[in-house]
Amino acid sequence: MVTITISDELKSRVPGLALGCVTAEVPSVAEHDEGWWREIDSHLARLTAAYKADDIPALSQVAAMRAVYKALVKEPSRYRGSAEALLRRVLSGKAVYQINNIVDVNNLVSLESFQPLGAYESRSSASADSAPYRCAGRDLQRHWQGFDQHREPAGFR
Repeated sequence: MVTITISDELKSRVPGLALGCVTAEVPSVAEHDEGWWREIDSHLARLTAAYKADDIPALSQVAAMRAVYKALVKEPSRYRGSAEALLRRVLSGKAVYQINNIVDVNNLVSLESFQPLGAYESRSSASADSAPYRCAGRDLQRHWQGFDQHREPAGFR
């Protein structure tokens, strides 16, 4: 089981913040599955038919993430939560990156729930020391300067 800890500073700046962790055993990581992508495409078509870019700020999940960013003195219009950024990409007609079955499922759940999600691989052979988590994206090191970095527990990559 993974223990998630929210720092006192973050608790005071964002009261009511909740984080969750789901673990699963995946028999194999697949680079691409055409049948799965047909399923994802049907979900993307439903989203593009149901929403327009102007609808995004009114979504309660997106508004909540923006409120978190504002509480952390960040610019939510410049640095968007991952779910909002992905939804904006889809609604603008851009393709969703096809990475592998784990990332693709993560992205689909994020799009369907409008929640920012992350997928991590558990490794029993990892060292006992924690390592700082490096976010993907442009200029994120400076963006999160001054905040404690998330540290991956031993066994996570």
